[in-house]
Amino acid sequence: MFALIERFGTTIHYFVNYQATVIRSMSPLDQQCHHVDNIPLIHTLLYCISLSSFFVAALYIFIPTTIKQLPRDDVQHIKWRSAIILVVMIIGIGIYPILFCQTISMNDTMVYSQWYRYLGLTWQPIQDLKIAIHVLILYLGSFTCSWLKVYHHSRILQWEKEIRSQGQSRPLHLPPTQQLPTLIKLQYLLQSMQYIWIQPTKQSFKSFLDDVEYRWIILRNLCIAPLVEEVIFRACLLPPLLASISKNNNRLTPTQASWIAPLFFGIAHLHHFYEKYRQIPSKERSNKVIGQLVLVVAVQWTYTTLFGAYVSHIFVRTASLFGVTLAHIICNYMGLPNVSFTHPTSNLYGYLWLILIMYCVGILGFIVGFDSILFPKESVLVSLLRDN
Repeated sequence: MFALIERFGTTIHYFVNYQATVIRSMSPLDQQCHHVDNIPLIHTLLYCISLSSFFVAALYIFIPTTIKQLPRDDVQHIKWRSAIILVVMIIGIGIYPILFCQTISMNDTMVYSQWYRYLGLTWQPIQDLKIAIHVLILYLGSFTCSWLKVYHHSRILQWEKEIRSQGQSRPLHLPPTQQLPTLIKLQYLLQSMQYIWIQPTKQSFKSFLDDVEYRWIILRNLCIAPLVEEVIFRACLLPPLLASISKNNNRLTPTQASWIAPLFFGIAHLHHFYEKYRQIPSKERSNKVIGQLVLVVAVQWTYTTLFGAYVSHIFVRTASLFGVTLAHIICNYMGLPNVSFTHPTSNLYGYLWLILIMYCVGILGFIVGFDSILFPKESVLVSLLRDN
């Protein structure tokens, strides 16, 4: 399997080098990849279904049964699945110019020049930073929860230190926040960094180096999966959708394309139902358990589709593959909002209204950010396709 990946990688390497050599020898007027236009929408949808189905089917067809029976977070299982989806990604990138880029004749040689622009393979560091900022705004409430946890824990540490130094017995409750001087609050925050930020970071980094399973889980969740999914479900699907026409010669708008493409992304995650179902012992597969599983998968399909719509919109606006991949990494790292602070027993329940306000501010800022200076006013990907 890994030899196969290496062979594919070598092929792509030679292909890209050959492309670069040819492109350098061409005049600026010749260096235009004309994307195939006016593709029948039904053909594009069949292509999207085929690529999405191949992505999922490859995980079951090419992985040995002995590996598939292992837990999802087993190192061998992760390696095999990562290898398979990387091969699928390479195939998707390789066939894209053949299917959707019109060839240019150069010295009796047919080449596909600058086809990578439509896949978002361009360098836009400033724009990518803006995308990251936009995503982080949405998590303003989550960041507030994290810092309040730091503050609460720092108070506990300082309070226990003072009790030990004075030889007093420990009271039942922390002193009220209002009674704490500003300098003491700042001291709590500074001291807490050692316990909540520096030490866990060192421990996590040590775990990343020493724990093979932990290392592969992190690589899968924050590197391999975001990259492959953005290449397959954004870069390879959105340009053909935008270049398609219906029977009435109508084109899909950027908004329509941004909502259609995520449906394939959401459907590709439905196989998780089978993954979870096969892990349930046969004796426990009651209708109630299956119903709960269906509900979990439905919720997962909903938020993956909503997330897919967001990054699809960003990809159409910016034509930056790295930017949407960075957004995917941030969302995978942050996860869904933790609403445990709403429970009266939570340490953060006293900050309930502050946290809710910060969540609302983050959501409002996220919505306003769509039409701000964070993104181009005109969709870059649409402009590339229309300039053919």
